[in-house]
Amino acid sequence: MTIHFLSCGTMQPYFPPVRNGVTCFLVETNQGPVLVDTGFGTRDYISPNRSMKFFLTMMRSKRDVNETALYQVQRLGFHPEDVRHIIQTHLHLDHAGGLSDFPHAQVHVLKAEHDLVLSHGSWEYHPEHWAHKPNWVVHEIRGEKWYDFDAIKLEGFEPEIWLVPLTGHTPGHMAVAIKQDPGWVMHGGDAVPFDMKVDEVNEWITKKMLGPHLPRIREFMKAHAEVKIVGSHMSWEFYDRI
Repeated sequence: MTIHFLSCGTMQPYFPPVRNGVTCFLVETNQGPVLVDTGFGTRDYISPNRSMKFFLTMMRSKRDVNETALYQVQRLGFHPEDVRHIIQTHLHLDHAGGLSDFPHAQVHVLKAEHDLVLSHGSWEYHPEHWAHKPNWVVHEIRGEKWYDFDAIKLEGFEPEIWLVPLTGHTPGHMAVAIKQDPGWVMHGGDAVPFDMKVDEVNEWITKKMLGPHLPRIREFMKAHAEVKIVGSHMSWEFYDRI
């Protein structure tokens, strides 16, 4: 099984002055291609609302529809309808914009994230991303473990896929771990720092922005070299290398 590492959006903010992407995975599974996060969607670039236009301007986004998950899925030889499952680490505007480009997909989220977006408004969430009323699949912790993390195994998928709640950045934020022999690949979402620079970040700022998990992630990386962790926002060179 293959994991394709995609950047579904370019951001080049004035501060910090780093050119980074929005990491999405396309995982080839026994149930067809599965997307982990969807980045910016075609609507965000073609007809953004006022707040999205402001955000893209501040991030100096390229606004190139060829970067969207929809276009990249097709370039990899799949049809949009082939994507029957999407897993969202969380639903912030730079992570969930592509949901509406795959309206037939089941969308896997943690219950806390689902309940939040359906009951509270925030500039960080754009309800038009799920205005098509997707088929939500809502998950809660039920006593399973991935390594020593509370986790939820998605039943029926090969390779194995685990949802790993790492709340803090949002109330329902999670990482997603995928088996890739001889180890694992984990999408850490926004619970991990830019470019996975776990030893170069201010702990206080990181805790405020990303949540409380950095010390645990740092120790986990030291103990488990077989697990490759990728963050939501990596330097552009990362995507060029893979």
